[in-house]
Amino acid sequence: EAYLEGNLTLLHNAMFAKNLSIDGQGRYSGYNTFGNTYNWKVGINWAPTRDIAFRGTLGTSFRQPNVFELYGGQYMSYNGANDPCDSSQITTYGALQPTVMANCMKHGINPKNFTEAGAGQVATLMGGNTKLQPEVGRTYTFGATMTPRWVPGLMTSVSFWHYRVSNMITSLPTQYILDSCYTGTGTSNCAAINRLSNGQINSVSAYNINGGAMTTSGIDWDLTYRIRLTWEDSLIISNNFQKLVSYKQQLVPGGPKYDYKGTITYQAGGTSNPTVRDYASFTWRHNDFSVTYMLQYMSGMHWNDGSSRIYPQAASYDAQGNYSPGVGRVKTPNMVLQDLTFNYN
Repeated sequence: EAYLEGNLTLLHNAMFAKNLSIDGQGRYSGYNTFGNTYNWKVGINWAPTRDIAFRGTLGTSFRQPNVFELYGGQYMSYNGANDPCDSSQITTYGALQPTVMANCMKHGINPKNFTEAGAGQVATLMGGNTKLQPEVGRTYTFGATMTPRWVPGLMTSVSFWHYRVSNMITSLPTQYILDSCYTGTGTSNCAAINRLSNGQINSVSAYNINGGAMTTSGIDWDLTYRIRLTWEDSLIISNNFQKLVSYKQQLVPGGPKYDYKGTITYQAGGTSNPTVRDYASFTWRHNDFSVTYMLQYMSGMHWNDGSSRIYPQAASYDAQGNYSPGVGRVKTPNMVLQDLTFNYN
């Protein structure tokens, strides 16, 4: 492995350029399992005055699979999912219901009188995959930092960031495997489904794979303000605000992009992607004694089964008299965490 970095100052203490510099980094890595890779990052920093500075970066990244992802043993997980051939579940596919019906009949299952036995859980085989390839990514960020001399003790910054990661190491959600098979949108996944002679699902295989691409972007705002009250007392206010602008992911290369912004994926290995997070703290310090109040806010998230959002559905009966209990709660509400700390040094 070889690494090189450098920094070049273009202007210093000039008109409208208290500082103007560029920097660059490069890393060459060689792996006996994945071959060679070269990653780089370039950045520019411009401070027109001592009170404000702007920055921007552009770079690439590389992550090789870890030992567990490659060689982790197989294990059984009972993931949240429903059999598409179930008499209640099949009614949720809309225009694709006739296709699901036909594919179930091909497997010897008549959805009109078939009820899954898993009660919303499907046995799923998960584990490592020695054929995994590295993830690769590209990142760019832009931001500004302000430390105004006319407000002593104040520092605030804002950043916009954007990430794209390809060949993501993941495992397909169980519901996605089932849906793509029986709706005909991904018939190759049918080989991962194993059924018993009575038609019930025995297991679904969802081992680690290199999936599609994930793109996400957001805005971060930070503030720190230290106020001297007296010679012995001070107040420190800090805040970190995070706004998720987008979060889209392809489960398979070339597949559709699923919008996971503001959702929580309850499948095994799922993610939570609240639209807004905020961390605030207020500290009063008197000599060696201090009191800190911390507040954390997280916006509510819509439930997602890995391939689509879950929406409320009223209980109903179909034409054959089969009862569907419907879906009630489909969202995790906003969360607020508070903490009060006393400290003496």
